[in-house]
Amino acid sequence: MILPIIIFSNQKGGVGKTTTARETSLYTASLGNKVCIIDADPQGNLSKSLVPEDKITSGLFEALKNEPFELVQVNKNVRLLAGDKRLAALEKSLVGEMDAFTRLKDLLGDNRFKDFRYIFIDSPPSLGILTGNGLAAATHFVIPMSPALYTLQGTNDLMDTISKVKRNLNPDLKLLGVIINAYDSKPIITRQIKEEIREGFGDIVFAAHLSKTIKIEEAIAQKIGVTELQRLDKSRVKDEVQAIGDELLKRLGVTDG
Repeated sequence: MILPIIIFSNQKGGVGKTTTARETSLYTASLGNKVCIIDADPQGNLSKSLVPEDKITSGLFEALKNEPFELVQVNKNVRLLAGDKRLAALEKSLVGEMDAFTRLKDLLGDNRFKDFRYIFIDSPPSLGILTGNGLAAATHFVIPMSPALYTLQGTNDLMDTISKVKRNLNPDLKLLGVIINAYDSKPIITRQIKEEIREGFGDIVFAAHLSKTIKIEEAIAQKIGVTELQRLDKSRVKDEVQAIGDELLKRLGVTDG
């Protein structure tokens, strides 16, 4: 069976890309799956949300330079290939290199990744070499979007880039869907934009969305998934994360093969 490698990508910042990657990967792992999370964003926010910074000694920077690297243990089912600000300098240094866009794909062929059931990649809010590496290595991609003004801005550029990746680097790359994040049903404009997204993308938009909530920040503070928060047995956001995660896994089952 092909190892599912899912990248979350959107060149527009502030759309909940890291939150979506974080919560879906942790939820998938909570079901008993061995999961590897790759933080390809130089901001390193996903890495910081999972483990203390002093626990990270090496990560994607070293791995892409073909140097010894560590897969940090997050919990019994999750390992992290961490990202940090050095990736920005590495991206610049890769310009013009023959293997600039295939280093991550080559890396994931290493035996250290063969026992994972899923790999999730968080990409930078740009369409540079790091995002290109993720798209070239992935089997599927997810577009996180927020229901805010100009949220569709840049989507055409993203889709053009993905088309180029499919033509030149990864013809088997599949769109898994669009996930709406940070949804607040109270403002009329937010509801309108949500409907615009659904009208624009149709059935590829996930049925479930993720609401704007402080519970996400609480989970990050505790370095756990939102579904693991104590006293959260009956919670809208917990139900939403579970629904999104279940839909993602269902879509993988439909599109794999």
